[in-house]
Amino acid sequence: MTDGPILRRWLSWVHGFVPAQLRRDPVTRRRSQLALGILGANLIVGSALLIPLAMIREHDLRAIALVNTCVCLLLMLLGVLFLRRGSLWLTGNWICAILYAGFVFATWTGGGVRAPFTVCLALLPMLAGIIAGRRSGLAWGCISVATLTAVFAAQARGVELPEVTHPETTVLLAFGALAGTTILLTWMTAFSEATKEAAIVQIEQASAQLAAAIQEEEKARHAADQAIAANAAKSAFLATMSHELRTPLNAILGYSELVVDELRDRGGGNEDLIDDIRKVHASGRHLLGLITDVLDLTRIEASRLELSPTDFEPARLLREVAEIFIPLALRNNDVLTLDLGDDTGPVHHDATRVRQVVINLVGNAIKFTRDGTVTVRLRGDPDKFEVFVEDTGIGIPIDKIERIFEPFTQVDASSTRRYEGTGLGLAVCRRLVSLMGGAIEVRSSVGRGSSFTVRLPRRYTIPEHTASVTTSAF
Repeated sequence: MTDGPILRRWLSWVHGFVPAQLRRDPVTRRRSQLALGILGANLIVGSALLIPLAMIREHDLRAIALVNTCVCLLLMLLGVLFLRRGSLWLTGNWICAILYAGFVFATWTGGGVRAPFTVCLALLPMLAGIIAGRRSGLAWGCISVATLTAVFAAQARGVELPEVTHPETTVLLAFGALAGTTILLTWMTAFSEATKEAAIVQIEQASAQLAAAIQEEEKARHAADQAIAANAAKSAFLATMSHELRTPLNAILGYSELVVDELRDRGGGNEDLIDDIRKVHASGRHLLGLITDVLDLTRIEASRLELSPTDFEPARLLREVAEIFIPLALRNNDVLTLDLGDDTGPVHHDATRVRQVVINLVGNAIKFTRDGTVTVRLRGDPDKFEVFVEDTGIGIPIDKIERIFEPFTQVDASSTRRYEGTGLGLAVCRRLVSLMGGAIEVRSSVGRGSSFTVRLPRRYTIPEHTASVTTSAF
């Protein structure tokens, strides 16, 4: 920290005048503070010099000295304007130019090399170097030396310059020049140290913040690695369990079908028992579907799901899906409409995965629609084909549309929700469509229904990036 509270307060006050464009880095900020400090010190010292200058007994010399000093002080104020405009180079060189003009005038009218204010020319290289940079400092050093050399050469060749002959005036001017130079050098040294220490403190604070940020990043990276490992373990566990559960479930489904066939062959009023076994079979198929969704999701996340593209007619696929859902639509008193439009021709994709996506979308549309209409449309062009699944059901709030594609997430997650499900179907659909190089678009409005659009290229190609999901409201 700086040694004097006065310097610290002055430094804090000066910092408020530094323009924003000069605070971009510690070096520029420090030079700007030094420029303001030096400018203020020159104005204060110059104003103080008016007192000894006013004590000069020679009327003409006193008038010249006062006018010269006052003009220099007024012109130096323009340096504040240049600094506010963000030019340190112009500020430093302007201050040195004004001081140079004043010192040269005082040197020429006060006896040349012997003049009291000649020593002040030594201040210019330091001032320019601190404010405007090293090149300006070197330039003003050369200018000062060249000026002194020229004055010395002129006097050596016999050029007579005005001299101060009164001893008291000579002493007074020498005192003012030496005192002013000493005060400026002392102030610049102290203020430079103060700004340097302040810059060091700021750098240390920035370094501490950077170190803390690095530690937080390391913690975040470690947490991310743990999360990735946990996710991989979860996927491996789910994949293993899915395989382990599918085998006995398939056996249960197979045996239940055999038992139903056996009871039918025996006859004898076993309808109640057959109905119970059918319920077991339906529940088993439902559980098998959930396990299949979990297995598909984990395989997609692990990039282990392989597609088997073949040529097939999407129109025929949609007719088969519609036949599957006609009984469920009738049960909900819905009208299932199929609009195939023009013949789109064959496409080259994994028909099983396309069917899985369409079944999920149509099944959801019918599940969330009562006494309404579900429409399945097919459209195509030379580059792509589109499947639209529209319903007049309950709809989805616009702020929750993105959530429906998250695994194990439903719009209504309360314990009293009307519609059952695990929230895996749409998550699997989104990943499958993305894997096939397509996208899903959702438009929905609460109370008016929803519209899902599956857009796929006519021929399957490996997608370069994950397709996004576009959402909007009716």
